[in-house]
Amino acid sequence: MQIPYRLLWTGFVLIGAVTQLDFVWLVADTLNAFMAFPNLVSLLLLSPVVVRVTNAYFDRRRAALA
Repeated sequence: MQIPYRLLWTGFVLIGAVTQLDFVWLVADTLNAFMAFPNLVSLLLLSPVVVRVTNAYFDRRRAALA
C-alpha cells in the first residue's frame, strides 16, 4: 500500500509545483471540505450521546461532592 500512496503523493507534488497557486488552494480547500463534512454529520448524530454522557458525569460529580 505504500508504493501507490507514494506515487500518488509524488504526482500531486508535481501537479502542485507546475499549477497556478490559486488552483492549488482551491483544490486543497475543497478536499478539506470533503473531510469536514462527514465529521460534522457525525457530530450532529452523536450530540445526544455526548449530552447524556456529560450529564451523567456531572450528576456523579455532584453526588460525590454532596
